[in-house]
Amino acid sequence: MYDLIVIGDDLSSHVSAAYASGNGLNTLLIAESGLGGLNLIGDFVFNIDPTPITGLGREQPGLSVLIELGIVLPEDHALPINTAFQVILPDQRIDFHSDPVLLQAELAREFPELADDIKDFYNIASDASDVFQNWLTEHPQLQPNHPQEYLAYLKILPYIVRYKYGAVHFDKILSKNASLEKAWEAQQALLSFNNEDLFSFASAFQYCSPMRGVSFFPQGKQFLFNALIEKIESNKGLYLNHYQVSSITRNKTIDLEIKGPDGATTNVSGLNLVVSTKSDALSLLQQSRKHLNLSDWLRPVRVIYRPFTIFLGIAATCLPEQMARHVAVVSDVTRDLYDNNLIILETSLLEKDKAPAHAKTSLTATVYLPDQQEKWTPDALKREADSILARLDVFFPFLRDHVEMSDIDKAIDISSESRKVVSPKYKVRNSFFTSFAAKNYKTLYDNVFLTGTSLLSDAGFDGEILSGKNAALRVIQKRS
Repeated sequence: MYDLIVIGDDLSSHVSAAYASGNGLNTLLIAESGLGGLNLIGDFVFNIDPTPITGLGREQPGLSVLIELGIVLPEDHALPINTAFQVILPDQRIDFHSDPVLLQAELAREFPELADDIKDFYNIASDASDVFQNWLTEHPQLQPNHPQEYLAYLKILPYIVRYKYGAVHFDKILSKNASLEKAWEAQQALLSFNNEDLFSFASAFQYCSPMRGVSFFPQGKQFLFNALIEKIESNKGLYLNHYQVSSITRNKTIDLEIKGPDGATTNVSGLNLVVSTKSDALSLLQQSRKHLNLSDWLRPVRVIYRPFTIFLGIAATCLPEQMARHVAVVSDVTRDLYDNNLIILETSLLEKDKAPAHAKTSLTATVYLPDQQEKWTPDALKREADSILARLDVFFPFLRDHVEMSDIDKAIDISSESRKVVSPKYKVRNSFFTSFAAKNYKTLYDNVFLTGTSLLSDAGFDGEILSGKNAALRVIQKRS
């Protein structure tokens, strides 16, 4: 009998299991696909999640959870990347530096007539980001849940009003400059999982991500997955991957039937269950009740776009020398960003043992497609892959001739399987009483809890980590 069973492939589920096992709970983590954060295709290693890693700077929410878990970041990669990411437009390349002075100078160079407006926006965004980060640190569920927290919320309300007022003004500026507007939309596409509001209060937290710091590890996000699995197992927890959950019976205990990679069926039981909102197992719980919690009934979460990624092994010489690890490529500043108009690129580290002229690198190219069945057929995805390469030809004319590995069929399979790992773009309405789009990790069952980015979509990548801790902490508090 386990104290806690966690079902999920995503980072949130791994954090939840590691946090629970580290606090003395006998924990089982069932990873249905076991994908983790990396994929090996031929001789090339690819990060399957295009979202930049944020929240791991000093005194930031994501790092605080890793510190609690005793996870030490590699010293040579703990510092933020100088160029957090780039946005490439048809006639412009904008480097979003970690240094705020350099960042504003870059934007002033590209948009000199709007330099003062950009500076004013960053001033209010920086203040709002600090307030949001402090609130998130002190209230990791984001949404106030009792009278004292609502009183605390009233203290930050003036900052919210100030930011929203400034954001309305800046939005009008953007509406008159298509290139700058697309640069701002591209940032949201890179960093935010909530596609509802370009200027919600939480957007300040995302727009200030370059200054908060973007991290990059040699193994990508697999470093975090590996470290969390090690913590689970070192605390005598059990990690099972490539296991499918066939049934869930909930009474005083949680009884699961699971099928292993060899097809053998096993029954396991636990006192509590945490399940990822991305997991197929969630539908087994929803068979008896359509909505697992009141919040989801009042403000349902909708998946709007899902990521489709192609994986290319290329000669490093075909890419610009100053290309950042994360790049948002926008083909046309006059079209909607999600109308075949955005490609998110991520490159790996160059091979250290080879001269630059002979070095190879891995390149992922990700687009977000509508969550509609006809967009995800094999034929439709093959056409999409061709479209990605054709659009990249415009910006990187030597790329196609230097592709050394490309497996579109494999890419289609991975994009389908990675739905349980990678976060889509959600549409989540803000709470009626606050400006937050947070969802409750509690369910109608007293021993079943949720985790996943959709619960804290306003917090971006940081929310992926925090939502895992939130669910585990509730089980720990129950035991106490």
